[in-house]
Amino acid sequence: MSEENKKRIVNLVKRGLVSDSRNLATELGFDTLDLSGANLARANLVDANLSNANLTDANLYHANLAGAVLAGANLTDANLYHANLAGAVLAGANLTYANLHRANLFDTNLSGADLTGAGLTDAILTGANLSGANLTGADIEEAIEINTGPTRTFIGIPFRYIEARSPFVPSRTTLRRR
Repeated sequence: MSEENKKRIVNLVKRGLVSDSRNLATELGFDTLDLSGANLARANLVDANLSNANLTDANLYHANLAGAVLAGANLTDANLYHANLAGAVLAGANLTYANLHRANLFDTNLSGADLTGAGLTDAILTGANLSGANLTGADIEEAIEINTGPTRTFIGIPFRYIEARSPFVPSRTTLRRR
């Protein structure tokens, strides 16, 4: 995808002209959507279909991605600081070293996602589905309520992040290293 097309897409997104459940790549005439390095800070992408999109190094600071479908998307090194991902589908997404500090991941599907080295400090993970997610080296310190029902085992959680707790939640959820 050319830089000119990438700028055109970013401009359309920022103007709120493509923020619904249609597949953005198909709608805009591309096989895949390459928004690597794009500045989408504060973009409204509610219910957008960004399946398999390349968002490597994208700036999604404070973006609204509630209900968005990002299954299989590449978000390596993406800045999702304070982004709203409530109810989003990130199944199988690559979030390696992504900045998810203070992100709202309420009821987000992160099953099978790669969160290696991701920053999740102060993230809201209530109701998030983390089954099969890789959290090797992820910083989940001070994450708010990892409420996954009965204790589950996740692959690769460092021992220093064994317990995730919140002052707002009376009970603790213990994560055990496999």
